[in-house]
Amino acid sequence: MSSSPVIELIREKLDIVDVVREYVPALKKAGRNHKAPCPFHNEKTPSFTVSPDKQIFHCFGCNEGGDIFSFVMKIEGLTFPEAARKLALKAGVEYGDERSHAMTESDKERLEIKKLLTAAAAFYHKTLFTAAGEKARLYLGERRLSKATVERFELGWAPAGGKALMDEMKARGWSRDLALKAGLITEREGGLAADTFRGRIMFPIRNQAGDTIAFGGRVLNPESQPKYLNSPETILFSKRRTLYGLHEALPQIRKSAKLLLLEGYMDVIGAHQHGVDWAVAPLGTALTAEHAGLIGRYAKDTVVMFDGDRAGINASVRAAEIFMEAGLYVRLADLGCPLDPDEFLNEYGREEFEAKMAEASDALEFRMNLFFKDRKAPPTSQEKAQAIAVLLETVAKQPDEILKSEWVKSLATRFGVEEASVHKQLRKVPAAAPKEVKRGGAQEAEAVPPIERGFLQLLLRDPSLIEGAAMLEPEDFSSRLARKIFNAIRALAPGERAKAATTLAAQFPENSALIMGLAVTDLGAETSAAQNSAGAIKMLKRFSLKRRIKELKDAEPMTPRQFQEYSRLMSELKSSVKEK
Repeated sequence: MSSSPVIELIREKLDIVDVVREYVPALKKAGRNHKAPCPFHNEKTPSFTVSPDKQIFHCFGCNEGGDIFSFVMKIEGLTFPEAARKLALKAGVEYGDERSHAMTESDKERLEIKKLLTAAAAFYHKTLFTAAGEKARLYLGERRLSKATVERFELGWAPAGGKALMDEMKARGWSRDLALKAGLITEREGGLAADTFRGRIMFPIRNQAGDTIAFGGRVLNPESQPKYLNSPETILFSKRRTLYGLHEALPQIRKSAKLLLLEGYMDVIGAHQHGVDWAVAPLGTALTAEHAGLIGRYAKDTVVMFDGDRAGINASVRAAEIFMEAGLYVRLADLGCPLDPDEFLNEYGREEFEAKMAEASDALEFRMNLFFKDRKAPPTSQEKAQAIAVLLETVAKQPDEILKSEWVKSLATRFGVEEASVHKQLRKVPAAAPKEVKRGGAQEAEAVPPIERGFLQLLLRDPSLIEGAAMLEPEDFSSRLARKIFNAIRALAPGERAKAATTLAAQFPENSALIMGLAVTDLGAETSAAQNSAGAIKMLKRFSLKRRIKELKDAEPMTPRQFQEYSRLMSELKSSVKEK
């Protein structure tokens, strides 16, 4: 990671714990460190650790780690200069022209694509208010969107011709290659290219920081397909990791810790226009585990309200199950009519809409209500058995055993059957296979003997201890990896030692998980690091002597020189035992 006076000043003024907690409210003190469920992957047992002493973070589950800049880059999808500029504002530091440093080719390309997408959004928005955008304006008016709302979400119009944006970008000096990488143009057979979006109302898709990273487009012609089209995946945009409206909703979500998950662009925009400004949507009804993890960073109270048709109801249930698998609790809401959320808000207003949200229920109760809805007669025994079998699929996915037990009681009561029978039937439902978690750092650590691992941990926690290790040589470590790390710590200049973990992680990216993991691991009760280090050095030296002595003995008959070395090493070993 790059360094400069400005970057060092930002590090001095900001505490990584405070910055991380803004994104991960669940961060709690645990010994000398702070822990929480990881914001970068789904987990039930917290393995994400932040060290205030070292000003670094590390997840023992997915092996993500780094310093304050790495964290902001990862969680917001920023380049280093962008993250530095954001943190500089928070620290009250003038960043100035420092943004030009540490620009890799990848960083430069990402920034250029962001600039191009910003320019494209401005072009589409400008076109909306031309003669070409008249039909689009009429449609938005029919959907009762105000001009202020259109401006806030920067809605636009992509002309139907097929080359309007391409010609505009070419005239402004943007390359065709960059436009392809941004997903703004699409190459056809024979090398011909055309605008990706043609004849569509345009919805800029923004990341948490407010940068335009992609677009969604809606056709006006009902015969055109698909009705909605999203940008292709790019280095900036992943559909399964992006929520529409999150940038606009974040202030209220952070303030209230609640989030409303709707189905589409117009639902979110309509909700915000009516003051329900904590609404977001996946790009389509398919919620992913990544979406659940993203929502879990910010909201404790999440309500899912998809459309009331069969597809929307099925998507709601599936979304609830994905949240359950991520260890999160959500409630499902139903408007009870065929209207979409934005249409309901226009027809009945915010108060009635919030009343529907207040009636939201957990996944099981939601599904049971659907089963009994509009029934004129009680279900037959066969209907009960079939319904319970289906509902138990949801119960089986609930990881909370207490809640699972309560759900069994609710099922038995609602259907008028014996609770024991429901329990017995539940045991027949196949359990979901546990998902494997990448734990490369743990495997690396296991390859290093405990005494060597412990000593490296002491050095990474307090690199100044290297001063007392003059008697050790790299050969005194049996592990090649331990030798490499020890050598690198020894080579650090005194002024570089405070950032030993991040420096070494960058120097040896293939071993970064082990290095960061050792650096953040809490050593437990307060002990003398210097005493522990001195004891470990002596032990490492003794083990090294024993290994070499064994090698010489195994080489019998010894040469005179080997015997001389053997005698000297035996003498050193006896002396070390006496010192102990």
